[in-house]
Amino acid sequence: MRDELIEAAGTLLDDAGEDGVTIRAVAQAVGVSTPSVYLHFDNRLELLHTVCLGVWDELGRRMLSISAQTTDPFAELHQRSVAYIRFGLDHPLRYRLVATGPATAATEQVADACFRFLRETVQRCADAGVLHGDVTALTRTICACLHGAVSLLILQPTSKWPDDIAQYAEDVATLACQGAAALSRAHHGRYET
Repeated sequence: MRDELIEAAGTLLDDAGEDGVTIRAVAQAVGVSTPSVYLHFDNRLELLHTVCLGVWDELGRRMLSISAQTTDPFAELHQRSVAYIRFGLDHPLRYRLVATGPATAATEQVADACFRFLRETVQRCADAGVLHGDVTALTRTICACLHGAVSLLILQPTSKWPDDIAQYAEDVATLACQGAAALSRAHHGRYET
């Protein structure tokens, strides 16, 4: 029944938006009592985030696919950055619900996975001598750029978005990656003795 509830909530989310997903509406869609939903989800937010996690798995698959396509760690970092931005803009409601709303286990799971994918690529860049310095700090800086680029747009009507989303994603990813490279070069001298 849990899968049916998730599917019904996903349909309601797609058809009616966030406000259309209520515990009562999901129960009615599946044909069960409202208390039955609470056997599987503590609250509406947990149900919404569970629905959103299914889409976030797509980002993980994109990140893994990129790793298989290139051996250049800096190109991989750029491509993963583009994928992150495109994902967020392809799924603005699900991105906003999980990445910018109240923190839940789903939020933590998504944040950890995204950070891990980017950090492992930054680590490969450091191992190759392309980036220098604190890998976690560099990754955090890149993540801030990517998340900010997505959040800036998804909080506005799509009529305010750039006409060429693909170019926007490329430009922001380039800025984030080249910015990390410039930052690592600036800090590199500090680490040398």
